[in-house]
Amino acid sequence: MQLKYGKGKVEFDLPQNIQWQVLHKNLPFLYGSENKAIDEGIYSLAKQLAPRIAQNAKLLLIVPDHTRRCRLEIILPKLMKELEQKFNAQIEILVANGSHVLQPEHVISDLVGEAIYKKYPVQQHDCHDEKTLHDFGKTTTGTPVRLNSKIKEADFVITIGGVLYHYFAGFGGGPKMLLPGVAAYETIRINHRRTIDPLTGQFHRDCFEGNIETNPVYLDLAEVVRFVPNSLSLQVAMDFKGKIIEAAAGPILETQREICSQIAQVYSLSLEKPADIVVASAGGFPSDVNLIQAHKSIHHAFQAVKKGGHIIVLAECTEGIGSKSFLPYFEFGSAQKIGKQLLHDYKINGHTALALKSKAEQVKIVFVSSLEKEIVEKTGMIPAKNLAAAWEMVEKKIVPEATGYILPKASLIVPMTNRS
Repeated sequence: MQLKYGKGKVEFDLPQNIQWQVLHKNLPFLYGSENKAIDEGIYSLAKQLAPRIAQNAKLLLIVPDHTRRCRLEIILPKLMKELEQKFNAQIEILVANGSHVLQPEHVISDLVGEAIYKKYPVQQHDCHDEKTLHDFGKTTTGTPVRLNSKIKEADFVITIGGVLYHYFAGFGGGPKMLLPGVAAYETIRINHRRTIDPLTGQFHRDCFEGNIETNPVYLDLAEVVRFVPNSLSLQVAMDFKGKIIEAAAGPILETQREICSQIAQVYSLSLEKPADIVVASAGGFPSDVNLIQAHKSIHHAFQAVKKGGHIIVLAECTEGIGSKSFLPYFEFGSAQKIGKQLLHDYKINGHTALALKSKAEQVKIVFVSSLEKEIVEKTGMIPAKNLAAAWEMVEKKIVPEATGYILPKASLIVPMTNRS
């Protein structure tokens, strides 16, 4: 079979001595008209917007960056036409980079569509640019809410994004378009450090996919919505091929919850038991654009493998690690020591370093990427230059009649199983 790697594909010939199962979901009843879903979402948004804004209003559209594509090239032309015809709106677009690095302009043009890029002002959020940030207050747990000042300058804010599982915030999309999407570095840092349990120095037990009821990260970031009262959102659910299967519009939190039920139906997969080996592709670009993004796929593969088992992950990582603050944590040597360090010196992506090191201590992770060998080894994973080399490392350690799972879209699908 073929597995995606970067913008290409690699062949994987299934070894016959293993009982393989490909983890995917076939849900044909979900497939309807993509255009109809988008049109209905835009119609609902415009209907709710009508009593809340005046003609010629300044609208700020906040959209996700290239790592979280949601078919903006199709959504935006339809949405812009509706907003201009009904409200004669003055529209700006702000790309919600969060703490991610800024991208070349050709990437942004491709993200929103060339025609939209040329016609409307499009700016990338920079969490480090102090002159573009505004203080809005604090959450009840003390997180300082500093967001892009364009929110303050606009008459109304519309967030657009896709909802997916998120490995520590419960679900993506929704309020995450504001925090971390257009927040200051320090705001993001203080929110994200809530992934660390202050009593144990390890990952907080309530920070996991699908949990937004007791999740300390989500509950904190969701409060940011009250600082942006003049806001609505258009949120979508997509299938494994990136096709929109549902769109909903309305208040940010309520709309996210409406889409969440669809996401659980599409992307979670119950397994009877974990396997001896899991071969996982992140799903290609942009899901494997860097190591931090690739960790989502490692995380999902880990949930499907036995303790002491083996994982092979394909993630090209053309943009390297993804953060300068990530790799230094591995100097501490163990997950326990990383956790202790995070308690008094937390930096963004420190929790991901902790999560990755913890996994590497429990299972063997062979990582196929373009990263330097020394970088991969430092994380506790085993580097491999290609899939054939990775399999050669693993096959001698596989017991007879072993079970194996293949995850062709490991960044998206969430295996649910009881670890043995």
